[in-house]
Amino acid sequence: MVELAPLTHGFAGVVGVAAENLVTGARVELRASETFPTASAIKIFVLYALWCEAADGKIDLTERHAVPERARTLGSGVLLHLAPGLEPTWSDLATLMMMLSDNLATNLLIDRLGVDTINAHIRRAGLEHTRLNGRVDFARLAADKTALGASTPADLVCFFVRLRQGALLDDAATERLLDVMRIQKYIEPLRRYLPADPYAREFGDPEPVWVASKTGSLSGVRCEAGLVHAPKAEWAIAVMTREVRDPRVTSDNDAVRLIAEVSRAVYDAWA
Repeated sequence: MVELAPLTHGFAGVVGVAAENLVTGARVELRASETFPTASAIKIFVLYALWCEAADGKIDLTERHAVPERARTLGSGVLLHLAPGLEPTWSDLATLMMMLSDNLATNLLIDRLGVDTINAHIRRAGLEHTRLNGRVDFARLAADKTALGASTPADLVCFFVRLRQGALLDDAATERLLDVMRIQKYIEPLRRYLPADPYAREFGDPEPVWVASKTGSLSGVRCEAGLVHAPKAEWAIAVMTREVRDPRVTSDNDAVRLIAEVSRAVYDAWA
């Protein structure tokens, strides 16, 4: 049994949690149906829509796209800082979006797919409370934390459960999507207290515990959602926060630590 009350007591903010054990069916919920800003966690669905469009033959993942010379999106990522002239594939952009949360790569993908198309795929996945609201735009986000996207912990967990059960993509496409999500280099907060090494596969080392997830971070907002795999169990988990009073942009932010502690509590109970 996962005890959330001792972890969330005194937290200066609002937290929502959902988790589902794919082996036993056990569930954990706290404010799971409440809406939270996703920040960059909405990029999960940009990736998913890209894979769906590729499966439908509407986009070639190997097609190269020139990064516009004047394209500029602030925040996380590397494309903003590189010289012009790059022509990454759509698959490359997806990898940058998930691995380093590259905002310029994200906006190029949103422009290619279209907000309406991405939201249509979200609806087809059976999610009623998740929405991409636009491109990464920090002027809009300063006024509205949900200007990029909004979801609920329950929706995010539902997505990963359905994905893992093969209800959304074929097996090969599902594995490729999870492969991209497993190379996220922001190794906190879900991984923070878990015996997971995000570099193990690259070096050919055993990886008994792995995480395929995406973080989200804005002022007052921290969240992460994904799958955690352990030798004896696997589960979908989403921890979302809003109205977080701690302003620190560090791994010691109260919300980051809380997400890590919830993740470890679920691991201790189920793994």
